[in-house]
Amino acid sequence: MPFSAWLLTLPQWLSALLVVGFFVMFGVSMVLVVRRLIGHTVLKLHNDISGFVFANLGVIYGVMLAFVVIDVWEDYRDAEAITQQESTEAFALYSDLNLYPNQTGADKALAALRVYSLSVVRDEFPAIKAMNWDSRFQPRLSTHEASNQLWAAIKQIVPRNLHEQSLYAEILKDMNSMTQLRVKRRVIAQNDLPGVLWAVVVLGGLVTVGFTALFGHESLRGHIVLAGLLSFVVGGVIYVVVSLNYPFMGDICIRPDGYEYLIEEAGWGGS
Repeated sequence: MPFSAWLLTLPQWLSALLVVGFFVMFGVSMVLVVRRLIGHTVLKLHNDISGFVFANLGVIYGVMLAFVVIDVWEDYRDAEAITQQESTEAFALYSDLNLYPNQTGADKALAALRVYSLSVVRDEFPAIKAMNWDSRFQPRLSTHEASNQLWAAIKQIVPRNLHEQSLYAEILKDMNSMTQLRVKRRVIAQNDLPGVLWAVVVLGGLVTVGFTALFGHESLRGHIVLAGLLSFVVGGVIYVVVSLNYPFMGDICIRPDGYEYLIEEAGWGGS
């Protein structure tokens, strides 16, 4: 499990404290070390040059950090939309099966849909949240097997007239769409920022925070406060990146609300 993902297995307050606290401690430590080695009077002579370099460094890092935040936010929204669409297709499948005139075949498919929906909520989503996958592409093999059983039950439905053929076509359409969206959801759940971007975000943040130590400030306390505030902001934004990078993990994770609504509406809450 990547370290950034492991952070999300901790309570939110603790993971935020670790990330933000690390940057604050680094920034404050750099101020103390540099002032001890060089002294603020020498540093003050070069404030103009330091300010020019810091301004350019801040712009470059700010643009890069904004790009990363937008990227992970868009991925989060995509994952949220895919999950909502998937559960919507599942509800449409439930409605079409209930409307099917030949309930003998439809009842078997409804029973299989019940098992599948419960497995998604109780097995698959918790497995994704814990990053405890049964295989590379299947968070839970039980959910995969429930999906296969649902497909098998739908294939056993034999339309007897044009009306049933029309409804059966809608059932197949719902099932195909739901399956495709589930695949997309599983794929996006495994997405992660490339290592080079993580390096730029973390190392760039450390350089930006540490650079504040090169300014000559008359007051040591004032210097520490300024460095601490910048470190707090940088650490906070990086924690946002960590939280959004895994849409199905942490306290702000995407939940199977649509499936839970289907289970409640259909009265499938029992074990």
